[in-house]
Amino acid sequence: MENPAPAPDWVTLLTLEQSSFVPKYIQLADRLRNALQALPEGTTVPSEKELMDLTGVGRATARAAVTELVREGLLVAHRGRGTFKQRARLDTSLARPSGFSESMTALGRKPSSRVLSVTTLPANESFAGRLGVDVGTSLLCIERLRLIDDEPCMLERTHLIAGLVPGLAELDLTGSLYEILRVRYGLVPSRGTESILSLNADAHVAHILGVPIAAAVLATTRVTHTSSGSPVEYTLRHARGDLCSFTVSLDSGPAADGSPVGLLVS
Repeated sequence: MENPAPAPDWVTLLTLEQSSFVPKYIQLADRLRNALQALPEGTTVPSEKELMDLTGVGRATARAAVTELVREGLLVAHRGRGTFKQRARLDTSLARPSGFSESMTALGRKPSSRVLSVTTLPANESFAGRLGVDVGTSLLCIERLRLIDDEPCMLERTHLIAGLVPGLAELDLTGSLYEILRVRYGLVPSRGTESILSLNADAHVAHILGVPIAAAVLATTRVTHTSSGSPVEYTLRHARGDLCSFTVSLDSGPAADGSPVGLLVS
């Protein structure tokens, strides 16, 4: 068994220059920022009270320094648990329509899923327009919680045309849905569009992801098609902003309709 890493020498790491003209909260933020570079993800950093005791600053100064690093994404604060070095966000490329399981496996992480519900519903005007079907067409809605290394990461609702995936509801949907679509139904997501927006978590999303109600979450809406143009899915995802980020490849060429390229996934 490996020996645990030695505890940081916070007294030395956080020593401030009392005669400096630089405000104390900026000095403290700088000291913490430098210390974090050598610390593993998830390391607990001193509380506000401990920072006050270690450096002699007031509570407002300690809080301002921590708040700055939380804003920068270097620290994450959990009420009742403490403040920790933020883990690196899981950066997902939107340059091609890959599935969650494939993307996370490629990053060397352990993806898993919990199926929360599988229901059938009639397509409303919005869903019908996205999937190119008539209003009232039967859709299969799969709601899953996606986890990374056993931690809740993303809530995902996927809508499929029920007539194209008979029997899908009876299958094990905890793995790669794209793999099932490819192997069992011959539906290969080849191109599509994905939009990114920021939303506030409602009570359901907050409960599932373990974040406060109204917390900011990243959301994406995705529509994918086969290479022949047949619709495959419409998916809405709510992702924890402290764990996920999205990368879009930009192209200076025009879109198919002649307009400037946007967030086109091809």
